[in-house]
Amino acid sequence: MPEQRVAKRIRRRMPCELKAAGRQQRAIVLDYSRTGLFVQTSARLKPGSSVEVWLQAEGQREPMMLRASVARQKAVPSNLTSVAQGGIGLRILDAPRGYYELLGESPPAPCGNGTTAPGATAPGVRRAPSPSPTPRAAAPATGAPAPRYRVRVKQSDGPRSRILDIVAESAERACAAALAQLGAGWEALGAERL
Repeated sequence: MPEQRVAKRIRRRMPCELKAAGRQQRAIVLDYSRTGLFVQTSARLKPGSSVEVWLQAEGQREPMMLRASVARQKAVPSNLTSVAQGGIGLRILDAPRGYYELLGESPPAPCGNGTTAPGATAPGVRRAPSPSPTPRAAAPATGAPAPRYRVRVKQSDGPRSRILDIVAESAERACAAALAQLGAGWEALGAERL
């Protein structure tokens, strides 16, 4: 079954430096998108581990720092490294505007403080189900339909992520509606207007 990606990947080699678990290592980005990147490295990091990725894109004076989490590890035996490339798949948690400009896109709208939206419960705390869960916020009083947002969410203490299509008045309300729909244990990463 072919792998389905949320965002289009750009295949371009770019030097980078990884910082994780108190260690630094040089590596090479093989492809990247607005939601993640694949880095060729011999570093062994567990899924869910936090990583800082320092990129030096062509034409930029200063390197840019992305916060990411390990989504997957691809190990390749040393005798096959000339044929296959091992490394780690990273899910972007936070990236500077320059990263999205590199992609030719606008950055996703932030969700509140960038983590859990207002009114959401702390990770691991079970919440009583609401009587009528609504994944969509009410339309504005003007009668015009509310805009749609693509909201990216991830598990607070796990590797899973999801994308929800939410109708709301603003990016922040779309994030809050997505978290209300999913319940405890999820964080909103950003909302993109469709």
